[in-house]
Amino acid sequence: MIELFFIRHGQASFGQPAYDRLSSIGERQAVFLGRHFHNNGARFDAVYSGALRRQIQTATIAMQQMNGDGPHHIHVDADFNEFDNSDRMMNRLHTVIQEDPLLAGQMKDIHTHPSAIARIFEIAEKAEMVPPDENERNRLARQFRARIGSAIENLIQKVGDNKKVAVFTSGGPTAVALRQTLETSREQTIRLGWELRNTSITVLRWDQQRLWLVLFNCVAHLEAQNDPQLITYI
Repeated sequence: MIELFFIRHGQASFGQPAYDRLSSIGERQAVFLGRHFHNNGARFDAVYSGALRRQIQTATIAMQQMNGDGPHHIHVDADFNEFDNSDRMMNRLHTVIQEDPLLAGQMKDIHTHPSAIARIFEIAEKAEMVPPDENERNRLARQFRARIGSAIENLIQKVGDNKKVAVFTSGGPTAVALRQTLETSREQTIRLGWELRNTSITVLRWDQQRLWLVLFNCVAHLEAQNDPQLITYI
């Protein structure tokens, strides 16, 4: 049996020239996450992170809070990165939004809105940042699912049995892992990805040669702070 803790990165810098870094709120979220693990006596046999800056930042801050000056080696695996075109789209959207006063006003509170990701992809489609060809979109989605599936399989083979592993990643990879676990449709998988909050914890258990869902989208470490601004979606 292996427990996989899929942890979404903290709030990134959407609306800024460079998306791939934690905002000040994202850094606070990672601090509270690490303290939560420390206070609950959590121990991981291995810690993985995608290669994106926001993923590594979240892992580093959380592990520092969890272990103090103790060891917190992080295995960086780019196969746990977000969908390949996602960050390019996010960075280009900065210019689109800045040039449209109406969009800029609508984006003011986007971070804390449950439909944030759906709204952003709606804007991206109108700005022709999403491939218009359905076959091309399906091909890219299949590649992405295959990459995440291979990353999970490789991790399981490397860590061995009876281990607890943290994987600091993004919403897309977590949603794909859930699709593999729950056998959801494409539409259901996308909707699950939209629901994932920053620094949320989703736990999957590898047992009997398959994945089982144990915990989904938990942000108890943020809810305990009694600050709605900490509950963010992008």
